[in-house]
Amino acid sequence: PYQQQPAAPPRLGPSRGDVVGAVGPVAVKPTATLACPIVSALDRWLAESVQPAAMRWFGMRVVEIKQISAYSCRGMNGNPSAHISEHAFGNALDIAAFTLADGRRISVKDGWIGLPEEQGFLRDVQGGACQQFTTVLAPGSNVYHYDHIHVDLMRRASRRLICQPAAQSGEAVASRAQQRRYGYGQRDPDVTSAIPRKAPRSIGQLINEEDELRDY
Repeated sequence: PYQQQPAAPPRLGPSRGDVVGAVGPVAVKPTATLACPIVSALDRWLAESVQPAAMRWFGMRVVEIKQISAYSCRGMNGNPSAHISEHAFGNALDIAAFTLADGRRISVKDGWIGLPEEQGFLRDVQGGACQQFTTVLAPGSNVYHYDHIHVDLMRRASRRLICQPAAQSGEAVASRAQQRRYGYGQRDPDVTSAIPRKAPRSIGQLINEEDELRDY
């Protein structure tokens, strides 16, 4: 009879820094060290939310995720006096950007308030994350998450789920962004304004007004 060799402990995180889902591999750069449960959640998120959103808004898939924090033994928000972070267990990932197949990069920091399609994509991505993870923090949640989307699988006794800011439809957000960008829907041309128009001001008046504003 042969002696069974003890199995090597499983390596934390995806091999070669790739998350492999039903839609093919997505590179995680730089390589992330993660616990197995969150890798599975990332796979589902990519297959069910990220790739469909990328195809909808850009007509191509995501091939790379830029992460800025994975396993890191530290307190929450980098505060050594705070509660231990889920990053300390390899149970969290901070995502700063998505790279498309054509090389275009969608930055969370800039895209969150960027072009309408970027805003729509990122809102759909965040909304999908709230279906897979127990904590999702995106720009607008607090000052620490202005440039990335944080996801983790923290277990709470209350079973509370955190999704901040509240998830919104990407289509609705993109529509509002497009109206602001191109001036749609600001005023119905068939409606006469009841506010009287002011007479054109002279250059001298404009200079005087500018001088007064400088006093504040």
